[in-house]
Amino acid sequence: MSTLTPTSSISFILNGRDVQLSGVDPNTTLNEWIRSQHGLAGTKRMCGEGGCGCCVVSALRKDPTSGKDATIAINSCLCPLYSIDGWQITTVEGIGNSRDGYHPIQERITQYNGSQCGYCTPGMVMNMYSLLKESPTPTKQHIEDNFDGNICRCTGYRPILDAMKSFAVDADPKKGGKCIDIEDLSVKKCSMPCAKLCANVTHTSSSTLWFRPSKVADIFTVFSKYPDKRIKLIAGDTGRGVFKGEALPDVIVDLKGIASLAAIEVGAKSLLVGATVPINTLIATLEAHKDSSPTSFPHLAEHLKKVANVAVRNIGSWAGNLMLTHDHENFPSDIFTILEAVHARVTVASSPTETSTHSLTDFLSVDLKNKVITTLMIPLSTANSVVRTFKVMPSHQNAHAYVNAGFSWSLNPSTHTIEGSPNPSFVFGGLQAHAVHATKTEAYMVGKSLTDPATLQGAVKVLQEELVAIPMPTEGSESFRLSLAYGLFYKFYLASIPDHISDRVKSAAVPFTRPVSQSYQSYDSVKSEYPVTEPMTKLTAKLQASGEAQYVADMIEPDGLAAAFVLSTVGNAKIGKIDASQALQMPGVVQFISAADIPGTNAYIQPPLALFEAQAVFATGSVQYAGEALGIIVADTQENADRAAKKVNVQYSSQSKPILTIADAIKANSIYDYPGEGNVVVVGDANAAISSSAHSITGEVSCGTQYHFHMETQSCVCIPEDDSYTVYSSTQWIEACQHAVATVLGIADNRVYVAVKRIGGAYGAKITRSHQIAAACAVAAYHTRRPVKIHLDIDTNMKMVGKRFPYYATYKAGFTDDGVINGIMMDVYTNSGCHNNDQSGDVAMSYIDNAYHIPNWHVTPKAVKTNNCANAACRSPGTLPAIFIMETVAQHVGEALGIPPETVKQKNLYQQGQITPNGTTLKYCNIREMWSKLYQSADVSNRTDQITTFNQQNRWRKRGLSVVPLKWGVVWNGSGPHTVMISIYATDGTVAITHGGIEIGQGINTKTAQVAARELGIPIDLICILPTNSMTSPNSNATGGSITCEYNCQGIIDACKILNNRIDPVKQKMTNPTWKEVVARCQSTGVDLSAKAFVNMKSDDHFAYSSYGVNCTEVEVDVLTGEVEILRSDILFDCGQSINPEIDIGQVEGAYVMGLGYWLTEKFVYDEDSGEALTHNTWEYKPPECKDIPIDFRVELLKNAPNPVGVLSSKACGEPPMCMSCSALF
Repeated sequence: MSTLTPTSSISFILNGRDVQLSGVDPNTTLNEWIRSQHGLAGTKRMCGEGGCGCCVVSALRKDPTSGKDATIAINSCLCPLYSIDGWQITTVEGIGNSRDGYHPIQERITQYNGSQCGYCTPGMVMNMYSLLKESPTPTKQHIEDNFDGNICRCTGYRPILDAMKSFAVDADPKKGGKCIDIEDLSVKKCSMPCAKLCANVTHTSSSTLWFRPSKVADIFTVFSKYPDKRIKLIAGDTGRGVFKGEALPDVIVDLKGIASLAAIEVGAKSLLVGATVPINTLIATLEAHKDSSPTSFPHLAEHLKKVANVAVRNIGSWAGNLMLTHDHENFPSDIFTILEAVHARVTVASSPTETSTHSLTDFLSVDLKNKVITTLMIPLSTANSVVRTFKVMPSHQNAHAYVNAGFSWSLNPSTHTIEGSPNPSFVFGGLQAHAVHATKTEAYMVGKSLTDPATLQGAVKVLQEELVAIPMPTEGSESFRLSLAYGLFYKFYLASIPDHISDRVKSAAVPFTRPVSQSYQSYDSVKSEYPVTEPMTKLTAKLQASGEAQYVADMIEPDGLAAAFVLSTVGNAKIGKIDASQALQMPGVVQFISAADIPGTNAYIQPPLALFEAQAVFATGSVQYAGEALGIIVADTQENADRAAKKVNVQYSSQSKPILTIADAIKANSIYDYPGEGNVVVVGDANAAISSSAHSITGEVSCGTQYHFHMETQSCVCIPEDDSYTVYSSTQWIEACQHAVATVLGIADNRVYVAVKRIGGAYGAKITRSHQIAAACAVAAYHTRRPVKIHLDIDTNMKMVGKRFPYYATYKAGFTDDGVINGIMMDVYTNSGCHNNDQSGDVAMSYIDNAYHIPNWHVTPKAVKTNNCANAACRSPGTLPAIFIMETVAQHVGEALGIPPETVKQKNLYQQGQITPNGTTLKYCNIREMWSKLYQSADVSNRTDQITTFNQQNRWRKRGLSVVPLKWGVVWNGSGPHTVMISIYATDGTVAITHGGIEIGQGINTKTAQVAARELGIPIDLICILPTNSMTSPNSNATGGSITCEYNCQGIIDACKILNNRIDPVKQKMTNPTWKEVVARCQSTGVDLSAKAFVNMKSDDHFAYSSYGVNCTEVEVDVLTGEVEILRSDILFDCGQSINPEIDIGQVEGAYVMGLGYWLTEKFVYDEDSGEALTHNTWEYKPPECKDIPIDFRVELLKNAPNPVGVLSSKACGEPPMCMSCSALF
């Protein structure tokens, strides 16, 4: 085929089978195509940016540089389908499944309890599979480094890393470590149903043309043939994940087939690298030839490992990265910064025979229309060269920089003066639209001696005078970024003269090297109670690891359609005109639906299910916040619907500046008048107690919002039946979802059947907010009379759906000389957003005391109204900020007295029998004993002394240690009801259960099965948990509050009691019968083998009981950059007698790490004028990744501590541990 003929077909191997496709839209991604195939839903979709890793698949292709076969992990969401022609693609189903047997990686991640909700698990598995295919004997360090692009919100990463590191060559065999057998890495032909459907599939074509040239000259032929077209040159095309909103190109030219652009040559003076060479190949080249340039190549290679993540670097090229910064302002390219610092140059071809070479700075101003980058030249460093590069970013991995910098100069070793050839090079990214040189400082340094103290002072003065930072709302303040730039220069300066600086400042010159993480878990169990208290993995963990576990987002309905929301782009404005005409002309679009098309009532939640007021599915008349839903576009595919939704034109009028913060709302007196104002906490006389105290202080505390970051975004499938609707929703609350659909359709609730099998993470976001998605989906199904699916893209999910409530508190506290707090007066404000239905201020009032007995309180809650989306429950809603506020007060008291805050905390801890501000008597309080136990096990006293010594010896790195206690009250009253149903099948004795809870990763299905097995006296493998649904579990309350497991376990006990009362008389008449024989006899004698239990637990006190915990966290901070390393975290948590300690350990770790993200890496930023969210994707919003967790992570469940009040002596554990994570701040 001529290289100038547009490609119209491709062939590749998928899971061992040949696939040929023709007529495919060149804009189709590999992920989009895979997920359109039945039986291949294991490859997930979430961010579409290469930022989360749930879409990772394995690709075997010839390395364009070496010509050898190589296996790599790739993000299928970024990979154009046409680009894999001739490749072998393996998905998670292709390496193992329930039919063909599971792969060792799938087995191992299950064994280590590394899968909770399971949505991220296939991507984790395939990332590890790709690594082992290429490196069968990796080290533990290699493995941890390899997981820099896979996000897990559930587990806290520890069990995943432990599972994967068990394959390491240096793994501990005593802990299950074992290298993989080479034979286990071979791909078997998949026998799953997809194999019959994945060949000869034709997709709708578009006008985009795809070319695969074989030589550089062909590129210019394309240029000349299509002079007026939008032409895009690609190698990996990973940049599409950063700039998703750009117009689709008319012509795509895939450069991977041009051998000269993949060439690498090491010369006497430089390294030449072709334009299509992937970043990881460049890293490997720099490391392989480090002896050729020992003062620069190792530093460049280490820095490049911080660019994006492994899967992106596997196919993303250095030239593509430079093009992103060439074509877009404010793209802080690390590659540009560090290569410019070492005087690298790029060659650009303007014709087959004409080229020009440019410095990278000059390259930015080159008009690249109809031109192509061909080569990178990196000069080899001299013996006198000193090179250092730096990157300061929000998290330790997979993040772009706040500020990056590259420095190089030639240093005379005898005089320590800076030589003028080559010129010093100081390059800073993140200050301006593009990286800039500090040219005046560079000139100043020539001829200066680094050992002269005046040199450093003069250089910093010049640097401060010449560097300027422009506003970048998502990247920190200008002063912050400038301080980083000064600090990085200082680090480089010191690193250049390590033998001439004092030991105390060397910490600035030597980078922190994170060791391989380690962990420790401890708990007890009672074997006589097994399978209850038995540590066991989730029943469906292997199905999750193999990709066979189906989520709503994975469902494919025959003749189904898809829908996407149209969002407002401003807040606090009137809606003028909504024009969907352009969107309706786009490929595959069926209909635009707005409020006027709703056959029933435009509300997805309203009283009595809503606390105060109805909330509309689609806005009418005005918009309250940027991101509010205006309607939906219905199309043939989700991708077409997503694209078309962005083409709906909306005009606004009368826009006012939005109120976005609590401070804005207080100033505008935008405060809700709601019943919660009556929940003022008044105990004793706080004012008098403070006035009579020896000391008093005033202060304020604030904490922001947090995106839930559930890996499965909000999703729903609605199927119109003959006289009803079937709804599959990723909801935590079936009853409210059912009613929402009935409300918008104007039908009775009994005409709506809702079922939920599992959810890919939730954390509260899917309690009420999922109903908006279900309601919109139902309206689309009503109009089209076809099944409709909505699977939100991450941008829509983050803009439209509510997040954690921000808080702000002002307080006055009085206390004694030794830190006993006598009284607190406090006003607590919470930002509810544009509606107050999910307000958490009242909840916070019950937890404001945390673990401290303070005799006098006066606390007033206030909820403010802003032009944010109505905020929603988020893991430990109200409790997390309340406990943080109280911990901050204790911290301030200690600082005021000049004593350790831990002394203040210990003196004020509750004792058994004392009464909380909400009137609960603490009958079983063990917080003081736990405090003492943790202090001893964590060696707090000795470590505190060691930290003092470390801080005295190091000026620029400091360590700190904080201990935070926890009292987390569990509320039964109003948290139910829940309904459980158990059916026993007489033919084989198997048992099916449905309950009122939703499996969201917390292990409720496994725990209820354990309880049923114990109560019925049967093996757990006879039990199957069926989807929760509105028929068998009507009117069940939402899954939340960390108590749904115990509610439904109690329901299991009650239902089993009913069954046993029926079965036992029959059994007693038989001689040593088997279970199967007993139930068969029951059936033959007319015994009902199904039972239903309705549970609505009550307690006399506000709290039925409390979960207690203590956490000690030690951190190290780089004073010059603010970068934080969590050295060690010790958690002691009272889980009662855990029903399943393996699952509960995972809950503790996951909650704690989610909290670390809230305090340390996650931030949400809005445009001050429009109110639009600016941090609405994985590019800007950074949950913790695997190197953000504690290096030494120790978790113990308190032993021999049965809960006298709890179900089967257990306690809640899903949310409480998150509240101790604030210890990392203190």
